[in-house]
Amino acid sequence: MPKPLKVVVVGAGFGGLEAAKILRESPRIEVVMVDRHPYQLFSPLLYQVATGALPEDDIAYPVRAAIPGVTFIRGDVVRVDPQRHTVQLFDGQHIDYDQLILATGSVGTTFGIPGVEENALQMKSIAEARQIKRRLLNTYEDVQEGRLPREALRVVVVGGGPTGVEVSGAVAEMQASMVREYPDIADHASVTLVEAGPRLLPSFSQQSSDHAKEELEQIGVTVKLATAVDRMYERDVHLKSGEILPAGTVVWAAGVAAPDRWADLGATGPARRLIVDDFLRLPDVPDVWVVGDTAAYTDSGTAPLPMVAPVAMQMGRHAARNIIALASGKLMAPFRYVDKGQMATIGRRRAVAETPQGIRLHGTPAWLAWLGLHVVYLAGGRNRVSVLADWAWNYLAWGIGPRRAIVE
Repeated sequence: MPKPLKVVVVGAGFGGLEAAKILRESPRIEVVMVDRHPYQLFSPLLYQVATGALPEDDIAYPVRAAIPGVTFIRGDVVRVDPQRHTVQLFDGQHIDYDQLILATGSVGTTFGIPGVEENALQMKSIAEARQIKRRLLNTYEDVQEGRLPREALRVVVVGGGPTGVEVSGAVAEMQASMVREYPDIADHASVTLVEAGPRLLPSFSQQSSDHAKEELEQIGVTVKLATAVDRMYERDVHLKSGEILPAGTVVWAAGVAAPDRWADLGATGPARRLIVDDFLRLPDVPDVWVVGDTAAYTDSGTAPLPMVAPVAMQMGRHAARNIIALASGKLMAPFRYVDKGQMATIGRRRAVAETPQGIRLHGTPAWLAWLGLHVVYLAGGRNRVSVLADWAWNYLAWGIGPRRAIVE
């Protein structure tokens, strides 16, 4: 029997896990997955951890449990050597491969704006979500005890895409629930959403963008459109218009980019994403496949596909099937993305959803669709049950204060 083809998958996110699940079914292939964390992070719900609505372990699922039968190595890949067919980990370990799938997601980008790196909080990991939660909740204690001025209760969110909209809505609802615990200071809390473009949710229709803005304003969010950030300091955000926004917490949701460590592997497109061919391979390195946020794939001459979970999942599955085809001596197939729509939640019974067929849902129907889809995508039955239970409790116990306290 010939030696199995060794496929190394770097990254245990949506794209990497989908690829590994398909590859492990082939007897011709040995699968090795590498990730710096031993869990799969369900990043679309990070903002709910950041605002105290969900516990951390609801959105983290052990990689080994998600892909039994696959060798998992916990480590941080820092270098790929295509000539030697090896990847190098941070600790110096080398792993050889026959085929490599890079599914390393994206990182936050500050666009070089002064002060953002030092003073804004980003939300790409559980640690960062935990930091936002700690800042939000501890600020109430510090203001209550007189250690901080009441202006510290103001929150500024930068970026009007789905993440910024979801964070703004969740923070506004959290602030509304704090009146019970902090009646003397809760009225001084506020949320301001700053977007450099002319509207929120630019990938959605104008109607959905307008609806999202109206809904946010109804729950108390101040929305500033066509407003760019000039610089940041510890306690305020300076806009290019000259306006200064005092803030105790600044959440940066204005953009993401591919990790810069892969830039030497091939040509890059917008946001440092590696340009791939129709089969999702690097054109000059045919044994390296790139999926998800790290890949710049253009379909029929359009802009690169968006950096969202559905794209990553379809790419991961397609790359895996093409590798199996190679191992079996069959022809590969070009990748074609099937757009199934997009959605964003704004708050309780507030959301927008759209499909390529022109169906638009707003309000409660969109919110229920959002809930159902996210439960389906969650890994692990326990996680699904736990999240449903938490959401049900939060809905029934609305207004009695944040459920997830800070434990130092």
